[in-house]
Amino acid sequence: MITCGLDLGAGTTKGVLLEDGRTLLTSGLVPTRGNPVEAGRTVLERMVEDINLLPDEVDYLCTTGGARYTYPDRHLQVSDITASGRGAVFLFPNTRHVVDIGNQSSRAMSVTETGRVVRFKMNEKCAAGAGRFVDRCAKYLQVPLDEMAPKALTAAHPKTISSVCAVLAETEIINNVAEEVPLPDILMGVFLSLAQRAYILMRNVGIQPEVSLVGGLVQSEAMVRALEQTAHVTINADRRAQHAAAIGAAMLGYARLQKLGTRPTPLPAAVA
Repeated sequence: MITCGLDLGAGTTKGVLLEDGRTLLTSGLVPTRGNPVEAGRTVLERMVEDINLLPDEVDYLCTTGGARYTYPDRHLQVSDITASGRGAVFLFPNTRHVVDIGNQSSRAMSVTETGRVVRFKMNEKCAAGAGRFVDRCAKYLQVPLDEMAPKALTAAHPKTISSVCAVLAETEIINNVAEEVPLPDILMGVFLSLAQRAYILMRNVGIQPEVSLVGGLVQSEAMVRALEQTAHVTINADRRAQHAAAIGAAMLGYARLQKLGTRPTPLPAAVA
């Protein structure tokens, strides 16, 4: 049986196809650009083409993420917290603590050996505590996103940003530029700022090994290093972990499909 997990996020929409809830067949990602339904359908189309399937050969589709309710072709929707926990354990079986730094919010979770979330803490009050802050800093400093981490890793004396508000944090960055603080030191300070905010969440939940990072910033070596230095733990990081929530959604879809015992009729497009 093939199940699809779609993570309809604010910044990007991620998708995976799993076979029998265990084998990752393919994955996909596109910018959401304010239209999660279109983005989700685009990801699904690309994935089925990638492995030479027809869309109706996908047995079950489960959505997660902030826009999970909007996708009309779903069979099931699940919380992104629940999905991220399952996906993290799928990728790193010994995970007991998950850190998820998304575009709009950051969260820390403690999970069981099956990925069930037993405790979590979330910060979504301000963009300074989430991945969107990195985007804003990249635009202000005129540094391409894919160059931020490599440049940050060359920092000699990172300039930590103390403000918890995104607007005030940007003011600090402006001051650093005016004071001619080296660009790599400013950039590493951005990642350390995010790491410090994530660490507060991690402590509130209770840090226990193994710790795994999921979400878009898992692709940033600078983010991983900043989190390890701040939390004083080794962090599991894998580029596939950007799709952790989508993986978890596909796993939960498979579990539901097994309970049903039969392939469901696809939902009509009018159903929301």
